[in-house]
Amino acid sequence: MVKEIASNLFSVSGNGIYSVPVFVAEKENGMLTLIDTGLEKDISAIIKKIRKRWDSLEKIERIIFTHRHPDHIGGLPTLIEELTTISAPESTLERIEIICHKDEAKYFIEEQKTDPVKPNRLVEHNEIIDQELQLRAIHLPGHTFGHICILAEKQRILFLGDTIMQMFFRLQPVFKKFHDDYNLYLKTLPKMLEFEWDYAIPSHMKPVKIPREKIKRFIEKRIIS
Repeated sequence: MVKEIASNLFSVSGNGIYSVPVFVAEKENGMLTLIDTGLEKDISAIIKKIRKRWDSLEKIERIIFTHRHPDHIGGLPTLIEELTTISAPESTLERIEIICHKDEAKYFIEEQKTDPVKPNRLVEHNEIIDQELQLRAIHLPGHTFGHICILAEKQRILFLGDTIMQMFFRLQPVFKKFHDDYNLYLKTLPKMLEFEWDYAIPSHMKPVKIPREKIKRFIEKRIIS
């Protein structure tokens, strides 16, 4: 299913309730930026939905990764393989940006089982990734050392990655054992409130827009407790 979240922002879901959706930002000229590539088992379905909605994978010009975990990068090798079959004057990795935070890069390849793909652009905290789309990287280390949230400034929407999850109508952190450094996670979590946004969208379950005030209360409770 392709769902429009806001003007020029979409989610493309895989199969099953626990799938990690791919988020898509569309430029005026039709070119696409993807946020994460989801699970390996879901990428074929996601590719079909992208082709159906946007006609061609050739419109993809960059893929931004919130972090390196397999449920967020698992679909990358298959997607690159599909893109490689497209007739183009340059190679896939020359015409498409594969982006992660600079502190995530050294772990990125290790998480990929086969045909690892290396990022070709590393970003820093508060860096604008695309001027037209007004996408900004916000480095919130802890879940992984190079975890970033993506702020769509034009639509005032924050893509949370795995900083906060909504599971069965309740906000919660990812299970403690899946964090690189849980204490660092708690320490840096409030940093997302330094930026201007109205809604936040977690990566797991069905994509939902969570009001800023609800996220703020969650963070305050976590820090106090």
